[in-house]
Amino acid sequence: MLTSYFKYFRNLIMTQSKKNIISIVGTTGVGKSQFSIDLAKEINGEIINADSMQVYRGLEIITNKHPMDERMGIPHHVMNHVQWNEEYFIHRFSKEANAAIDDIHSRGKVPIVIGGTHYYLQNLLFNNKTIAQSPEGSEEGKGEIQLSGDQLEILNGPVEILFETLKNIDPVISEKFHPQDKRKLRRALEIYYKTGEKPSTIYHEQKIEELGESSLKYNTLLFWVYSDPDVLKERLDKRVDSMMESGAQTEIEEMYDFFEKSDPKPDCSSGIWQVIGFKEFLPWLEDGKSQKSLFDNGVERMKIRTRQYAKYQVKWIRKLLSVELQKESRFGFKYGGKMYLLDASDLSKWQENVGKIGIKIAEQFLSNGPKSVTEPQAPEHLKELIPGQDFFENFSSNKVLGSESNWKHYECPVCKDKEGKPLIAVGEESWKIHETSRRHKKSVSAGEKKRKHEEMMLKYNKRKDIESAEEN
Repeated sequence: MLTSYFKYFRNLIMTQSKKNIISIVGTTGVGKSQFSIDLAKEINGEIINADSMQVYRGLEIITNKHPMDERMGIPHHVMNHVQWNEEYFIHRFSKEANAAIDDIHSRGKVPIVIGGTHYYLQNLLFNNKTIAQSPEGSEEGKGEIQLSGDQLEILNGPVEILFETLKNIDPVISEKFHPQDKRKLRRALEIYYKTGEKPSTIYHEQKIEELGESSLKYNTLLFWVYSDPDVLKERLDKRVDSMMESGAQTEIEEMYDFFEKSDPKPDCSSGIWQVIGFKEFLPWLEDGKSQKSLFDNGVERMKIRTRQYAKYQVKWIRKLLSVELQKESRFGFKYGGKMYLLDASDLSKWQENVGKIGIKIAEQFLSNGPKSVTEPQAPEHLKELIPGQDFFENFSSNKVLGSESNWKHYECPVCKDKEGKPLIAVGEESWKIHETSRRHKKSVSAGEKKRKHEEMMLKYNKRKDIESAEEN
């Protein structure tokens, strides 16, 4: 009896001691920024940016920063402060974002985190969700462990060296990452160099911890601003056109001037140079900005990449974030963790479907706690996008807990990646998705046609050889 009372009061104190935070996710171009402003005005909130491109100075258009005249005086934190020649790492984001959260809480306001870079958001909301967190005492000055020249050479080397080095040190964790995922491979090696522990050991310790207690750092309310994919596709294409009309071309040219004057040339796979819109226009820029066809091709490639990024964002929300949040069902969602979908497909009904509902949910959450929200998690026609209450019980525990059995690498015999190498899928689920994808089916069909053509030509040549021999 005493034990049960102790647990009850301990949980009550923990719930009360955790402070509130609201997070907004969704695809690019769906209206996250607008909703964050609407919400902040009503609940006395301030906004924390979790987009890795919007931390960089300037480039307001190409990085999709919300226009100053539309922010309604709402303060925005962790934004517009990093130089173009700097690379912004997750440990710096974590330090700056957590400082902003503490500052906002200290003034009696509500932090609203608007996510664009998902591993930033994951690091901020959850305990033990990414081995990308900075090891204790490292990278912050005090007790910093200095890396050797050889270690730095490996960390700054090509992705192939990173993967092979990690595979030799920790073959278990190397299977978890894609061989081309430079950021994660590098971070795993940094952890090993600075702690002396294998990343796989740290990872499994984290997984054991999360079985016994909630992983949420705060009382968490999460909104997913959603749009129908067909509607969003048209909206994103128009958005790119609008960006070009509003000055994105000038920003791209300014970036290229900086890029050309830099020595050595920046790595286009890191820092601000990853932004959608720079690499897409490089052929036009390098050609002297003279050919309109190259410019038009850059616009089209920017649209394609934007649509691809939106698909990736939805996949992350459904396949990863939803899984992590639904684990909170084991603890009765006492710290929140439910995700509420707001349908932004019809912009003429924005206030009805997004603004009013979102504000009502937030006010209930802030007034009476995570369990007090009475609104459904999604409109009736979109309920299948949100995992049900029985999701965790029915979902394979191996998949949920990130078992090593889901880290296996599958090499596709017909498809190639962007570098022309065999495409690799990590995990059985990713492989099954790839096998049923239009891309894979198209490659298989093309391969089958090529095989049949080669067989036909072989038979034809044999027949010609026989006919030629008979004539002689």
